[in-house]
Amino acid sequence: GPDRAAPPRRGRGRGYSGRVAAVPVTYLWNRSCPSHAEGLELLRRVAESAGVELALTTREVTSDQEAAALRFPGSPTYLVAGRDIAPPPAGVPFAADGCRAYTRPGGRIGPLPDAATLTAALTAAAAPDPPEDA
Repeated sequence: GPDRAAPPRRGRGRGYSGRVAAVPVTYLWNRSCPSHAEGLELLRRVAESAGVELALTTREVTSDQEAAALRFPGSPTYLVAGRDIAPPPAGVPFAADGCRAYTRPGGRIGPLPDAATLTAALTAAAAPDPPEDA
């Protein structure tokens, strides 16, 4: 009858009206680090596979003054809902030409974060706030 349950939605959910709001992400980068294009691609790929819609701002950091104002420890930096997905250790200088070093599974260091780290940050920001009394 007409009151049958709606069929499960397929695909990645584009155009589905009941989704949570897009997650604000600021992608900060500079030209001195070659990984910036790959880092942006990683972000888009991770968001799509997690079903998270991005409200994406990309910004090239060109001066140390700008780096300090943005608290930019190097390229690329992902700010998900205003928070760095991997806050740098205290004392890291904010410099326009700095390159990020992310700790990856197994203790290795790489120029880009692990996809799981990025996925966790995006899905946490996309989740509705838990009720106060939870």
